[in-house]
Order: sequence, then C-alpha cells, then structure tokens
Amino acid sequence: MPVGGWDTAPSCIQHGVPGSEGVYKPYENCSDFFTFGPGAELHTFSTGVAGQYWALVIIAFTVSLVALVGWVWLENGKLKRQRDVLLRAGPAAGRQPE
Repeated sequence: MPVGGWDTAPSCIQHGVPGSEGVYKPYENCSDFFTFGPGAELHTFSTGVAGQYWALVIIAFTVSLVALVGWVWLENGKLKRQRDVLLRAGPAAGRQPE
C-alpha cells in the first residue's frame, strides 16, 4: 500500500500471494531490502545492488568514522585535563611533566 503517495515495497515482493502459501512465499525472491529502497537480487555482490545501498553504506561509514574520531578527541582532552589536575595536586606536584 502506498504511504504518502510513495510505493515503498521493493519490486522483489510478490503481491497477491494467498495466505495459504505461508509467510515466506511473497519474499522468496528478495535477498534483502529496506524501507524506501529497492531490494537486491540474489547471489550478487554489487551488480544487483541499488545506488541507495551504497549511499547508505558510505553515509553510515562516514558518520561512524567522524563519531569515533570525535570521541577519541574528546577523551584525549579529558585525560589531558585530568593529568594537569593530578600533577598540580598530587604527590608529583613539585615535579615537571616529562
């Protein structure tokens, strides 16, 4: 059923299959799919995959990489500030950092 005017079902889904065929039958030609995107063909690596998959993978990889770098940068700053506090207040207060 179209949602908001968009048919969100991938083309690999078989419509009109009776319920007596079971739950799997309408989806047997689909290897995978996601909402608002087409399904891929079976037994293909890249030829049966739509560009939306690659865009989603690239976006997810980029966001993950940015989040990892940001987290390392944030934790590094927290560790440096903690080091400075400990050097001023701890037993090594009179020593200079090496």
